[in-house]
Amino acid sequence: MDTAVRAIGTRKNNARLMLDCKALGYLSDDDYVVDLTYGLGRFWNDWTPPMLVASDIDPEKSPAGVSIDFRSTPFGCGEFDVVVFDPPYKLSGTSRVSSDPGYGIGKYMPLQDRMDLIFDGVSECARIVKDDGLVLVKCQDQVVSGKVVWQTHEVIEKAAFDRLDLIDMLHVQAYRPQPSGTRQVHARRDYSTLLVFSKMKEGK
Repeated sequence: MDTAVRAIGTRKNNARLMLDCKALGYLSDDDYVVDLTYGLGRFWNDWTPPMLVASDIDPEKSPAGVSIDFRSTPFGCGEFDVVVFDPPYKLSGTSRVSSDPGYGIGKYMPLQDRMDLIFDGVSECARIVKDDGLVLVKCQDQVVSGKVVWQTHEVIEKAAFDRLDLIDMLHVQAYRPQPSGTRQVHARRDYSTLLVFSKMKEGK
């Protein structure tokens, strides 16, 4: 039986994604892990790191019981072995899906403001992860106003400025129906992507 972890496989949720990251050695029982966007904790439905710090900007969702903004956290520089970051990465229009508010995307935000929010979060991830530690960032290439926004590329470019080196990409099937009455001009981005970065030591 072929048990290989594939970049594009049959996984359809974030919990399975975390299991595959564990199988690849990107997460382990020995890692000190922080999830900056814990939300409903769905990343950890199948396995939870024994040393997991879970935080969220919504104090009702944050196990810490207080609001922690992923752009400016109380954590120390180089504190964690692994940082997990699933920002509100949906770009287009106002919310049309009832589940959107649960993912922090219930209100409209201009495209560049949304990207700047993600970029600020990536910089904070880089600050709090140790050298040679890993940062796992979820994002998605999307079609906005008839144009493809290569969000993965932009996040990778931003991460490089923060000494985060891309070492892997895993994709999750995440079909989102195209709004009715719109003409399709690009292939649908029916998947999201987890970018796996390693923090480079200063001077490298």
